[in-house]
Amino acid sequence: MSRHEERRRSSVLKLSANPLVVRETSISAALGSQTKNVFGLKTRDVEGQENYLPVEGLDYTGLPEFQRHTETTNIELFYDLFFVANLTTFSGIHEINDWKTLTSYIGFFCVLWFTWCQVSLFDVRFFADSVLGRAAKGVHLGVMVGLAIVAPNFQPEDQQKQVFQTMSLILVVSRIVLGLQYLLIMWHVRKYQNTKVPFLLIAASNFVAAAVYLGVTFAFGDKNSTAYRSFYVIAIFEIATNFIVSSIWKAVTFKGTHLVQRMSLLTLIILGEGVMTTVEKITTIVYNENAWDGPTIGTIIAAISIVYLLYMLYFDALPDYYFDSIRQQIWAFLHFPFHLFLVLLVEGIAQFVIWFKMNEAANSLLDFFNAPNIQNDAETNDWGAFASAINDTVQQIFHSYPPTDFNTYEMINSSLTTLQESTTQQQAKDTLLELFYGVIHSIYQTYGFAAPESDTGSTTLTAADELKNDYNVIGLVFVYFFVAAGMTLISMGVLNFLTLPRSCFSKQGLKSPGLWARNGIFFVVGAAFAGLAGLINVEAGYNLSTSPWLLLVIVLGLVIVLGAQYFRWPQKTLTGGEKE
Repeated sequence: MSRHEERRRSSVLKLSANPLVVRETSISAALGSQTKNVFGLKTRDVEGQENYLPVEGLDYTGLPEFQRHTETTNIELFYDLFFVANLTTFSGIHEINDWKTLTSYIGFFCVLWFTWCQVSLFDVRFFADSVLGRAAKGVHLGVMVGLAIVAPNFQPEDQQKQVFQTMSLILVVSRIVLGLQYLLIMWHVRKYQNTKVPFLLIAASNFVAAAVYLGVTFAFGDKNSTAYRSFYVIAIFEIATNFIVSSIWKAVTFKGTHLVQRMSLLTLIILGEGVMTTVEKITTIVYNENAWDGPTIGTIIAAISIVYLLYMLYFDALPDYYFDSIRQQIWAFLHFPFHLFLVLLVEGIAQFVIWFKMNEAANSLLDFFNAPNIQNDAETNDWGAFASAINDTVQQIFHSYPPTDFNTYEMINSSLTTLQESTTQQQAKDTLLELFYGVIHSIYQTYGFAAPESDTGSTTLTAADELKNDYNVIGLVFVYFFVAAGMTLISMGVLNFLTLPRSCFSKQGLKSPGLWARNGIFFVVGAAFAGLAGLINVEAGYNLSTSPWLLLVIVLGLVIVLGAQYFRWPQKTLTGGEKE
């Protein structure tokens, strides 16, 4: 048999692959020369001896040695594609335009992230390519597809019974399969002492979660229920159990795994999703006339720069060395709030790219009303000439930004007729304001900016009411954008601190001014970003939200943080002692 055929036979998928490392030297005493010349590959005979019969020379009182991957496997990358597709689809159809949609966005991301994390925690330690392994992965891919199906109607404040019951059942299937996977690994290492308990505990946590999710299914009815909160509580319980067990029992440790790479890869995916969303908003701008000018180009450059600076801040600090298990697990768990704030930040960036251009178009109408000739017509009560001039300007605006709502034309024509027939300045002023608000609201609609529907279900909102709803939305985006920017930096600072070498935590290391400066700058600038959200109700906040400086403020802050990481800080200790 040729070498190629030998290798091909050895790579045939087995029903259940052995996740343990099989070393030729460990079985040579039992098989003698039979293991020679196998080119470093496992044969069926060798693996059979390893799995099912005690082999002389193996220490079953020690720890099982699992196969480790230094890089993310192809099947893991394929699974990540389903995650990013899920997140991108949900972000595209789930516009954040009030506090209800913001909380539901956070809720769904929580379910999606913890489901991804649970599968990844198994894969980085125990996944072995086999028929059963691929079948389980197929189920997990199906779970992602199922979540994508229910995502459009995931609204905890306006629940649909079928949607939440379906989501519960999807999570049941996910956790049952995970539990069975852990039990299968336990069966493979059954000859090793002190290995059953950790696998049983982790599997039990998955089965308990599945039982709770199944019970929650019956809690959803025709009225809103708070049972959906169990999705978040149980998810945290599962992850905490997994990390605690792995900290106590070395058999399920994350040491030697590519857990750090898995979390960093998801960070990269989220940053990529942010770029995609921003580019989508840019294409919306390009579709309209007068798309490009200096401030618009500057805003777009600032948006992309934020993503690039975040990339550098995160990946430049990513360690290429092993840091102890406890810190690594805390580091991995804290990626949930970090990723949540990062997702909201990149969503806010995309919103402000389009908001700046909408506001720029609205300002062109305001400049027209402030023109001297228009003011003169208003002062002389020449409402006919006034209405004619306004109509010409409105038609020019509608040519550049065609209304998406046909009722806008009817409203504008009605307002112009009322303006021509005005008998007092107050009547003309009220009509003019209604027309002004209506045109601006139409511009916002052209750019795809959607305010939430009225809770009262009224269809007779005035243009002023509609514009007020638009500004309420941008106010919400303003708040969560700056809070998310601040918390992203603070979270990144915590993550960086956890990855510092052990020497930095020594008595001498903690006295280093560079250590505190490099890490402290994350918290200082992050707190400043979050504090800007408090400007929402003052004039300074409005001026900032309508200026091209809004995104540039974030860029400047990130540049300061990045510069602090490479600044050559004094190597004297804080007490003025010897050099480090």
